[in-house]
Amino acid sequence: MANGVDVTVSGGVADICLNRRSGGGWLDAEQRAALLAALRAADKDAEAIVLRAADQMLAAHADAGPDLPEADDAVAPSLASLCLAIETSPVPVIVLLDGLVAGAAAEMALAAQVRLATPAMRMAFPAARLGRISGAGATQRLPRLIGAENALRLLISGKPVAAADALIIGLVDHVIEEATAEAALAGVMTLIRTEELPARPVVPDGRAFLAAVRQVRADAAAGSLAMALADCAEAALLLPPEQGYAYEAALALERDALPQTAALAHLLRAERLASRLPEPLRAVVPEPVQRPALLGSSPQLAALALMSLARGLPVTVLEPDRDRLVPMLQTIAQRQEAAVQAGTLSAVQRDADWARLRPVADATGLEQADLVVLGAEMAVPALRDAVVVLGMGRADLPAGAFRLVLSGRVAELGLPASCPAAKAAMALAFLRRLGQTVVLTGVQSPLGISGRLAAASAAALRALVASGVAPGAIHAALTGFGMPSPAVPKPETSTEARDMPAEEIIRRWLGALANEGARLLASGLAMAASDIDLVAVHGLGLPADCGGPLHWADQRGLLILRRDLRIWGEEADIWVPAPALDTLVSAGRGFLAKVS
Repeated sequence: MANGVDVTVSGGVADICLNRRSGGGWLDAEQRAALLAALRAADKDAEAIVLRAADQMLAAHADAGPDLPEADDAVAPSLASLCLAIETSPVPVIVLLDGLVAGAAAEMALAAQVRLATPAMRMAFPAARLGRISGAGATQRLPRLIGAENALRLLISGKPVAAADALIIGLVDHVIEEATAEAALAGVMTLIRTEELPARPVVPDGRAFLAAVRQVRADAAAGSLAMALADCAEAALLLPPEQGYAYEAALALERDALPQTAALAHLLRAERLASRLPEPLRAVVPEPVQRPALLGSSPQLAALALMSLARGLPVTVLEPDRDRLVPMLQTIAQRQEAAVQAGTLSAVQRDADWARLRPVADATGLEQADLVVLGAEMAVPALRDAVVVLGMGRADLPAGAFRLVLSGRVAELGLPASCPAAKAAMALAFLRRLGQTVVLTGVQSPLGISGRLAAASAAALRALVASGVAPGAIHAALTGFGMPSPAVPKPETSTEARDMPAEEIIRRWLGALANEGARLLASGLAMAASDIDLVAVHGLGLPADCGGPLHWADQRGLLILRRDLRIWGEEADIWVPAPALDTLVSAGRGFLAKVS
């Protein structure tokens, strides 16, 4: 059906199947209305209802991430009313859970009377990643179903729970060993006819329940999501269901109105936008990188080696200079040993990873390489035409190479104007396999977005110090804002001391970054404003709950930002408004457009 809801009634059982639609959203208002109508119609024609998905995903996003707040959420029927209809259905609703079940779908599963899972099921309540409470009833139903301790753990962490563990804690009623949807559905039918359906859950052991709530409160900060979730769990024990749902809904509205919730939602949209393949690459199935090689020695190449080894890849390191090679190998060994001591890497795995690391002194050791990362000031040896070359540093790129800039967990990949799609897709897939968030850039810049933002940050801090603001005050303001170990320069000359509030220090610093962001967009280096925020947060370490400098600028208002920059620009050039910023203000636009 066009609305993505298919209904079949047979033998007294209504099979309601949800389909993913290419032109519509997942559980948007139209699909919610169709599902609600199907449930009500089945009340008249069936003795039981089976609710399932057509594929192995009852989730909006394959990353198991949270559903983003949308205007569509307020359109009737809401998710909360749909879940209530499932919960109060006069005909028992059985959900068949296969593959990823997250967000809105997990909320619906809690409302059902019976939850049946295949071994491949993973269920998650990931709203915590945005500091959100969904408002559809999970904070009430989940504690009643599995107790406060397990419920709060799942709600606060947002991590998926596997089918076997879900069965142990009572999150699902049965795990059915069926390989296909048809066989699983047949198993559901048999279960309906041969077993007594479980009763609605009754909250067990009130003392243990309240003890778990108290423990979370003891560890949570005032105003935090964990504190709000603890309040909701307590309401699940003490209030009638309808009052508990109303209490949760009120807290959900409060959480969604917080500025940090909007900032985190913006960053998640930015991540999902960055994950979309460019049009020329969407039809390409990239060859997997099997034998990467690193040419040169540097901390960034050592990090690439560690990431590659952790993914099970053999890594070749070419560095003819022994005095440079040995420190790099020592760095790799020290980081592996630190991981062993921290318990994140076993000694056996460390030894296996080390055995796949092969240092070589000349280009004959690169004969089998299929991707080469070229460090700064390293010449490119003769390679096969099929080899993908990624160039780092300030040196000129060889023909056909891609510029790579690493910062934090962000990899900036510059695509040449006429690069082979197969090589581009291979490079992109390799970096994502390493766990990097890949941002595509439109200009082959050795500094990249991160380098330009870092330079603007340093210039703003120098200007503040030169104006008389104490380095200690700047350091305190930045750390209070959430920056880890900021490097604040010392004054070069004696200057009259200037007292400046922490709020103004942060505004001037973020203003300089936003101003540089306008230049990055105008130059074509940054292809989307959201990419700049991604690099700032995940690359340079800005706190996620600020959303990045361009999100901050949009929230402040570009007209106000330009006014401030003009005033500050009288003190230092770093704050002189970029022409691109004037253009945005004249057009009445912000940096960011909404990304779905």
